[in-house]
Amino acid sequence: MLLRLMKYFRGYVEVALWGYAPERFFNLCSNHDILIWDLRQDGDVYYFYISVDGFRCLKPLLRKSGTHIKISKKSGVPFFFFRYRRRKILFLSIFVCMALLFALSRFIWKININGNDSVTDDSLLQFLEEKNSAYGTHISDIDCTKLEEEIRSCFKSIIWTSVKREGTTLTIDVQENLVVSSQPLGTQLPEELKEQEQQGYDLLALHDGTIESIYVRKGTPLVAQGDAVKKGDVLVSGALPIYDDSGTLTDYQYCTADADIQLKTTYTYQDRFAKKHKERVYSGQTEHRYGVSFGDSYFQIPWKKPGFTQYTLLDTRTQIRLCDSFYLPVSLVRRTYEEYEETQKIYTQKEAKAQAAANLTEFLENLAQKGVLILEKRVMISTDKNKYTVSGTITVLENTFQYAANGQRATDTGDEGNVENESE
Repeated sequence: MLLRLMKYFRGYVEVALWGYAPERFFNLCSNHDILIWDLRQDGDVYYFYISVDGFRCLKPLLRKSGTHIKISKKSGVPFFFFRYRRRKILFLSIFVCMALLFALSRFIWKININGNDSVTDDSLLQFLEEKNSAYGTHISDIDCTKLEEEIRSCFKSIIWTSVKREGTTLTIDVQENLVVSSQPLGTQLPEELKEQEQQGYDLLALHDGTIESIYVRKGTPLVAQGDAVKKGDVLVSGALPIYDDSGTLTDYQYCTADADIQLKTTYTYQDRFAKKHKERVYSGQTEHRYGVSFGDSYFQIPWKKPGFTQYTLLDTRTQIRLCDSFYLPVSLVRRTYEEYEETQKIYTQKEAKAQAAANLTEFLENLAQKGVLILEKRVMISTDKNKYTVSGTITVLENTFQYAANGQRATDTGDEGNVENESE
């Protein structure tokens, strides 16, 4: 392959040879180290390939052997440039394309993430953007070793990571600790408090409830199993009392309290949705458009709007690459338009119950993702003139608390345990 490229860039010709002593001609070429290849015979005429430099040395050999020669085909870069020597725009375009490809090869245009489960791709991509290592980052600005350490430091569930760059592709392989990943929320000590233990931080209740269990790793417990607590009550104090030999309190040693606390609490649930709702009815008619995207820009070729008034669209993108690891920031796009009609309908009693159950299930799944254990749910649906209302209570077991400096009360975090949904 390399030899072919060298021949093409230097230029070569196909020639026809005939005359008195062609065998002597070939012997003379061998003695003078003139390379010929792909030799074939057609009657009394011989055809073969020879380089441009070699062809220029044939004149004395032809005279000695009594043979004649004629060029039948020219190939290679020198002949290409000579043939199109007057087309300056063509050569300028080739030069611009080569310069553009070289410039694009200095940036990252593809990121592959493998092995992640609890940590989503979006979370890792956002992290890379914060570290200036996302799409469009210059290759020289990416330190793979440093990036590996920062990923392990930021995501506690990731115990091993490998970052490597090939061409314009950045590949991130991670391995997660499933035991750590499955721990409930609230059990990990915040990083910003680890260096402030001398100030002393307490653990405060975020909701009203009953202590089901408490395991203190650091600090002084102020509640026990079965105690009823209010929002803002101190559960574990960061002040450790120091007593002398006689049992007299002499001082306090301050730390950041750390504990696993299971709190049984009740959420008030409320959901409202209108009886009338809009529903999409798809006709099955589709239209396709094709275009090119560069970054966030999309260019449709040719530009033509679909023949539908109401439609959904789905883009199928194929990123252009020159080889396995050399991707470009250009994608071929196949855009599909699907027609639908929007009609207004009224929920029946059965449909309303199904909608209410779907909304409740979505809410419970969101709680479960936060490490909350659902113990009991009591909800009922009621109707008025224009709306359905679902209300009730949900009893849960959660491991959550608020950090606050010694002696301070908990601040409102926005998570009240009450949910009110309303959809029109």
